[in-house]
Amino acid sequence: MSHRIANESALSDLERRVVEDIDDEEPWALLERFADLERISGSDDEVAAAEYITDRLDAFGVEYERYDPELYLSQPHDASVSGVDRDFEGSFVKTVSFAADATVTGSVEYVGSAGPSFLDDPDPDEIQSEPYADVGDLTGNVALTAAGSLSIRATRTLEDKGAEAVIAIHQHEREPHNGIATPIWGGIPELDEQDLIPDIPIVHVTKPDGAQLREWAESDDGVTVEVSTNLTTGWFECPLVVAEIAPSDVDTDEFVLLHGHYDSWHVGITDNATGDAGLLELARVLDSHADEFQRSIRIAWWPGHSTGRYAGSTWYADAFGLDLARNCVAHVNMDSPGAKDATEYTDMSCWTPEAHGLVTDAIDDVTGAPSQERFPFRAGDYSFDNLGITGFFMLSSNIPEAVRKERGYHTVGGCGGNSDAWHLTTDSLDKAGREELVRDIRVYAVSLLRVLTADVLPFDHGRNAAKIHSAVQRYDDAAGEHFDFSPTLETLTRLTTEIEAFETAVSSGQVAPTVANRTITELSRVLTRLNLVQEGQFEQDPAVSRQPVPRYAPAEQFDTGTLDADERRFLTRQLQREQNSVVYEIEQALEKIPTV
Repeated sequence: MSHRIANESALSDLERRVVEDIDDEEPWALLERFADLERISGSDDEVAAAEYITDRLDAFGVEYERYDPELYLSQPHDASVSGVDRDFEGSFVKTVSFAADATVTGSVEYVGSAGPSFLDDPDPDEIQSEPYADVGDLTGNVALTAAGSLSIRATRTLEDKGAEAVIAIHQHEREPHNGIATPIWGGIPELDEQDLIPDIPIVHVTKPDGAQLREWAESDDGVTVEVSTNLTTGWFECPLVVAEIAPSDVDTDEFVLLHGHYDSWHVGITDNATGDAGLLELARVLDSHADEFQRSIRIAWWPGHSTGRYAGSTWYADAFGLDLARNCVAHVNMDSPGAKDATEYTDMSCWTPEAHGLVTDAIDDVTGAPSQERFPFRAGDYSFDNLGITGFFMLSSNIPEAVRKERGYHTVGGCGGNSDAWHLTTDSLDKAGREELVRDIRVYAVSLLRVLTADVLPFDHGRNAAKIHSAVQRYDDAAGEHFDFSPTLETLTRLTTEIEAFETAVSSGQVAPTVANRTITELSRVLTRLNLVQEGQFEQDPAVSRQPVPRYAPAEQFDTGTLDADERRFLTRQLQREQNSVVYEIEQALEKIPTV
C-alpha cells in the first residue's frame, strides 16, 4: 500500500529509497498474528510473540540478542464488587497491577475526584491542588472516586486516609480500562520504597455502575459492599529482544535506540502491536541500507510495560546504563502508531526541545499533517530520561480532537486517542489502519535517518537552553521576593550564547564532527536531566506527572499563599541547595563546549 509523500523533494536519495521500501505486508502479518495473542508479561502468549519477532529477524538476516531478565510484575486476574445490604453486582470490574490481593467489606463513601468529575458538571470547589484535601478519616470505609484512571498520587492519599479499598469510576460505559497502581518506575522497589506499593484492593468499575454506587452512597441509608481482587505479584522471566544494525565501514560506538513494548493488555493491537510491527518493518528495511549510516541503530522490544511499570526498558537502562550514558545519542519510542483515522501529531507525540526541528520537519516532509510540541510525558517507556538522552516520538499520531468529540471518546493516553480501544478487550485488528501505519513508519524512518546519517547530530541545544530559561523565569516570577533565581538565569543566558557560537563554528567547519557530536551529546546529558528529572543519572524518577525543571517546581508554592513563615524559610533553603547544584552543572556543561 502506498502513501503519498507530502514533500518528496525535501527527502534525500537515501530517505526516498527507504520510504519506498516500507510497505504494509510485513507489518500487517505481525498484526494478524498478534491478534491471537494476549501478551500479558510472564505468559506463554508473550513468549510466542517474542519468538515470532526473532523468527522474522532470522528470516531478514538481522542480528539480535534475546535476553530473559527476571522482572517484578503484577498480573491482575479477577475482581468483583457486590452489595452486602443491596442487590448489586458490578457488571464489568477490573483490578489493577500492584493492588493488594484481598477481599474487604465496608461502607461506601463517595470522596469526589482528584480533578473534575465526569459524572456531572465539574465543581470548581472539588478541583483541589492536593487530591481529596477535604476528605476526612476513611477507616472502615470503601472510597468511591470519580477520578477515572486513578492517579498514583490519589490512590496513595486515599490509602493514607485509612480507606479499606478504592473503587474508581471510569468514563467508559461498558468496560473500565486496565491500569497499574505503583509509582515505582520499573516495578522493582528499593528497600526503602516497598511501602509505596498499595496495600489495599483497588478496582475500576464502569460509569453506570459507579453512578449507581454514588447515588446509594450519598443517600440516607448508604450502601455496604464487598470488594474482592485476585492478582499474582512476583518475579517472572520475560523475553527481551534487541536487534543491532551497524555500518560495516564506520568505526563508531554511537548508536540510536529505537524501542517499544510488545506486551499488552488483552491483544492490544494499537497498544502496541502496531508499534511492534513498525519496529520489525524498520529492522527489515534499515538493515539493507546500514552501510550508508554514520552510527548504529538498536531496535528493542520490551516486556513488562503494562504490568511492571515499564519493567523491560528499565531493566535495559540499568543493565546497560554505562553504555547508554556513554554512547546513545538519542532514544526513539514507538508506541501506538497506525491507529485508524489518526491524521495529526498534536496530542500524543512529544520530544525533548533540541529535537523539535528534526521531528517537525520529518512530519511535514512525509505527511504535511499538523504537529504540536508537548512537554515530554513521564510515561511510556521513557526510561532513559535520567540518563540524559535526547528522546522523541512517544505515542505517534492521533485522531483529531473534533473527530474524537463527535464520536463521544473521552481522553485516554494511547491508541491514537481511541477510548474504545485503549487498555480494553476491544483493542482489536479493526482499530488499526493500513495506510496510517505505513505513514507513521515512514515518519519514524525519515527522522531516524536524519540522525543515523548526519555527520553532525541535528539537535538544537540553543533551543533547549532557551526553553529551560523560560521555565526558570516562570519560577522566578512565582517566587517573587522570597527567592532569587538570577544566578541560574544568568548562567543559562551565558550557555545559550556559547551554544550559538559553537553551532556557528560547527557549521563553518571550525569544529571536527567527532568533537561536535561529543559536545552535543554531553549537552544532552546535562540539559535533558535539568529539564526533565529530579533524581540521579542512574536512578529513575517516580511515575508521576512532572513540570519543566522539576527541581525548581516547588518555587510555585510561594505564589499559593499557603506557606507559613517557617515553611517559606524551609523552601528557601531547599531551593538554595538546588540552585547551587544546577548552576554548577551548567558551568560544567560550559566547560565542555570547545573554544574556537
